[in-house]
Amino acid sequence: MISFMLIVILSSFLLQLGLVLVKGYNSQFERKVRELNSPDIMVLIEVNEPEQKAEILDYITKLPEVDYYEMVPTTVLQCEEVREGVDENSKNAMENVLGTYSFAPYGEWGEIDRPRFVETSDVEYDNPIYMSRVYNQDVFQGRYHVGDEMTLIVSGHERVFTVAGFYESISLYNLFYIDPSMLSELNTEDVEPMEQIVIKLVDGADPNEVYNTITNEFNGRDIRSIVYAIDEFKLMYTQMINMISVFLCAFAAIITLVVMIVIYFRISNSIEQNIANIGALKALGYTTRQIRTAQILEFVLTAGIGVIASTILIYLILSPLEVVLRSLAYMIWEYSFDLTAFIITAAVIIGVSFLVALRSTRSIKDLDPVIALRFGLKSHSFRKNRAPLETTSGPLVWLMAIKSALSSVKQNILVLVVMCSIGISLAMAVFVGYNVGVHPWNLQKLLEADCPDVQIIIDDDDPISELEDLPFVESIWWKDTAMISHEGTSIQANINEDWSSVSENGVMEGRPPQYDDEVAVGLSMAQSKGWMLGDMVLLETGDKSSEYTITGFCQGAENYGNFCLLNADGADHLGIEYRKNNVFVTVEDHNAENSAVVVENAEAIFGEKLDTYLNYPEALSNGENPIIMLGRIICIVLVIISLAVIWLTMMLLIKTIIIKKQKELGIKKALGFTSDQLRTELSLSMMPAIVTGLVLGAIAGVSRANYFFTILLSSAGVARSNMAADPWMAVLVVVCGAVASYVMIYALSSRIKKISAYSLITE
Repeated sequence: MISFMLIVILSSFLLQLGLVLVKGYNSQFERKVRELNSPDIMVLIEVNEPEQKAEILDYITKLPEVDYYEMVPTTVLQCEEVREGVDENSKNAMENVLGTYSFAPYGEWGEIDRPRFVETSDVEYDNPIYMSRVYNQDVFQGRYHVGDEMTLIVSGHERVFTVAGFYESISLYNLFYIDPSMLSELNTEDVEPMEQIVIKLVDGADPNEVYNTITNEFNGRDIRSIVYAIDEFKLMYTQMINMISVFLCAFAAIITLVVMIVIYFRISNSIEQNIANIGALKALGYTTRQIRTAQILEFVLTAGIGVIASTILIYLILSPLEVVLRSLAYMIWEYSFDLTAFIITAAVIIGVSFLVALRSTRSIKDLDPVIALRFGLKSHSFRKNRAPLETTSGPLVWLMAIKSALSSVKQNILVLVVMCSIGISLAMAVFVGYNVGVHPWNLQKLLEADCPDVQIIIDDDDPISELEDLPFVESIWWKDTAMISHEGTSIQANINEDWSSVSENGVMEGRPPQYDDEVAVGLSMAQSKGWMLGDMVLLETGDKSSEYTITGFCQGAENYGNFCLLNADGADHLGIEYRKNNVFVTVEDHNAENSAVVVENAEAIFGEKLDTYLNYPEALSNGENPIIMLGRIICIVLVIISLAVIWLTMMLLIKTIIIKKQKELGIKKALGFTSDQLRTELSLSMMPAIVTGLVLGAIAGVSRANYFFTILLSSAGVARSNMAADPWMAVLVVVCGAVASYVMIYALSSRIKKISAYSLITE
């Protein structure tokens, strides 16, 4: 029962923790939206003329869905972070934070998405700067703490700030709040013509529809803009937590299945072993209902204790866990006891225990006291003697193991189902570990339609001709993007000279566009709109539109799956102006060393014209990517959980078997068998069921892993996961699972050494 309770604690811990996280963080986001009065729509626009700004504001004011809006007083400047030990002239995007950043006057904010300061300093600094938790984690990898100095080259001038605090904001997380006088000084320098507008909609208005309306309108007027709806922010803050929760609940379900099997096996064995006692109780006047209730209550009460113990454990670790999860959720979670999650967990675990126990004790109803007493006194078995030792040749211990395995049907079924579940769990661990932890490029390729090894931005009209013959360059292409639309849906258009010549174009079905009237579209968008290969779609931008034939479906999470591939000639029909300076390179063997050689040669050729580069293999292997960190953690947790379930299940089984066969083991010892031989026999007798279960589970897990990941990443726009799911993964699961199981069984059967024939003699 202790073993059973430990399994219940593990199952209810995973289930309740998953429910607490998914419910807690999603509720926390909604609560913060209300508390901070967050916008339904945020618009970033590039405005060059006052007349254009007035025209934009007039349009927003006249939209019937708009309740009110605010202009965010920001100053957008070119910035570069200066860090110790990093070459200030480095063009590596991993080392330097380079780009345009928005500054706002501290204390001068409106009513929409007011910053909530979660950590501030009591010390006054000369040049204080406040940043969002999102920026500190996402852009600066959590490097800064309150009181740290932060050196930025702002529009060519070095400025030293001191981090005075961190704030939370749903949409305006991209602002650095600084002293108004310092901002006035920075305003004299080169300012980017960028404005931010936050919009609150009237009750009942759909933010996604307004998002499409504004995006299409601004595209039609050739206004450079980026529009965000509140759902995009929710996805950013909660997606990682939701993924963790799905994993926890999925494997809680697997362990709950183990709980069901353990209950059935335990009660069936109990009835079989104590059949004489049950007959005696009936003879003494106890009713079937009373006897069944006693059996059922044993498991229901134990399950209840396990649920309570797991709940206490969850809330003991929740505080440090919340601190760790801040890097994934970008917000502080103010948690409290979640009664709903507790009730659901208790109902599932205790309910399952009750129903299985009720079903397992049903045979007691038909048990006649006289037959039970007589059956309990029988000492002879009429079961068929399989593989008789006197006529079967082979190693004695192995023959005894085979006999034991053939005569233990219920035990074999239990082990088979449990190990099948473990096989699925371990297969998922190997799948995640390989595709996310060891080869994260597989995940990157899934999330990006045209995943490169190196991305280089060069201030040159056509740099490819000078790069394509460099050492280790396997393929090279340029790509530009533009926002277009189809019937109100905003679509990111990826533009290239000829996508059919690009090796990594992400096309999964059909072919990439070859002519100016063809397009390949994101698979998830095609599924949502019911598009088929060969369909004609009308794409629009500004006052221009053109019809294209769908030639292929491509995979990727860009713009949440709403993207397409257009050839340069096809983009011309929509009046899109594109540049060829954003270069993507696939290198031989996809490793960081070869990528570094390509970058060094590019720097030698273009010098100062090379603006920045990103070595993807290096970036993915540095351990700072939160998705990769999460993948590795999930892999480790799954392995630990699987081993724990094997240990607890085998602990229950081995103890039951030893008690049930105590006399048989004592007799074998009297005949001269050693404890090691008997332990080996026991271990080997369980291996056929263990290996069979692992094989079935490993095959099911590996073959369905991509399907599981498709569901997991569907909110990000992934329509079909196609990461590596190779046969060697199943082989590894079976081998490692079998070895671990054998070692555990052998270790747990050590109590056989304490059994002696003399101790079993009764006077």
